[in-house]
Amino acid sequence: MTTKPINTLVAIDSGIDAESIASSLPNDGDIRLTGVVEGLDAAARSLEDTPCDVLVVVCAGYSDRVLFLVENAVRQDPARPVLVVSEGSPNGFVRRVFEVGADDILMLPQTSQQLRFAITKVIARRHGVVQTDAVGRIIVVLGPKGGTGKTLVATNLSVALQEAGERAVIVDLDLQFGDVALCMGLNPDRTVHDLALAEGPLDWEKLEKFLVTHDSGVRGLLAPRRPDHASVVTVELIREVYALLRQHFDTIVIDTPPGFTPEVIASIDISNDLVMVGMLDSLSLKNTRLGLETLELMGYRQDDIRIVLNRARTRVGISATDVSTVLGRSPEVLVPSDREIPRTVNEGIPIVIALPRSEPAEALRGLAAFYHPPIAPLPSEEPTSGSRGRRVFGRKS
Repeated sequence: MTTKPINTLVAIDSGIDAESIASSLPNDGDIRLTGVVEGLDAAARSLEDTPCDVLVVVCAGYSDRVLFLVENAVRQDPARPVLVVSEGSPNGFVRRVFEVGADDILMLPQTSQQLRFAITKVIARRHGVVQTDAVGRIIVVLGPKGGTGKTLVATNLSVALQEAGERAVIVDLDLQFGDVALCMGLNPDRTVHDLALAEGPLDWEKLEKFLVTHDSGVRGLLAPRRPDHASVVTVELIREVYALLRQHFDTIVIDTPPGFTPEVIASIDISNDLVMVGMLDSLSLKNTRLGLETLELMGYRQDDIRIVLNRARTRVGISATDVSTVLGRSPEVLVPSDREIPRTVNEGIPIVIALPRSEPAEALRGLAAFYHPPIAPLPSEEPTSGSRGRRVFGRKS
């Protein structure tokens, strides 16, 4: 990626255990520490005197002083990446960090190897280098607002890909209120909570014991049975799980909770593709737009994000033009309302299986076609042509 070490200056805010952070920082091979500075004021002065290739800011959470340092650092040298590492909750902080110019944000704890990867990645982004060392494709299904149908989309997408010949696995990352098991009619007798409590190091043989199998062949790692079980599932475990799944599956579909939690950020960070799910109402469209803007601030290209609009034919006084105006682009996939969708969910049968010729099933197979091109709607149900040359599945509202 680079022919010389990456000179890295680290700024550590008050309230952070500087000794612990310093011990986990990489300082060999392709990473060279030019300084570890305690205090943001001291870090600002060091930036003027110490040339570096990347600035790493470690903080306890939301802080105007951190935002001020990042903004000034970007203004001082727009070509120098800034990586923020936060110990506290990301809620309300992620968007602001990217708005002031940071290149990426991580949540503690982080190992030395993970920090090394993050530092080299922000440098790679600035130079347009794309890393392709992973095998399986990771598709993260997002939705800033709850109740938009993320799980409906994620489960049907995984089944459609499996039926097309992919080796697909779905991960329920909604650790407190995940519904993948319900939507697919699976028995949650083995969950990620049980995996987290299992003794011994994590390897494929161990992980496979906690994957349940759907009738379609899709494997699944299910969310904990109780909300209070979520706390034992760490971001570190999630990263290890993804690394193993990528070695054994063609596609990993990740169903997420609303918002940008640490687990969601970690998933987005290593994803290949993103699916943003919204619904035909003003609140959902507003939040979908904010989600797209946040991803853009995080450096993700619009071409890597597919927009799915649920209940797309509902008569609520919002036209297709209104949707495009609010979102800044037209959704690629329109899933129409259908009274059969709640029934198939209640029965635990994905609609692409229960009613394969229905318009919602056609639309969801169309989403899968973006990731497995040979997939096509059934002969009697051809896709309509979308605006701007994009393929839009389902009828316009």
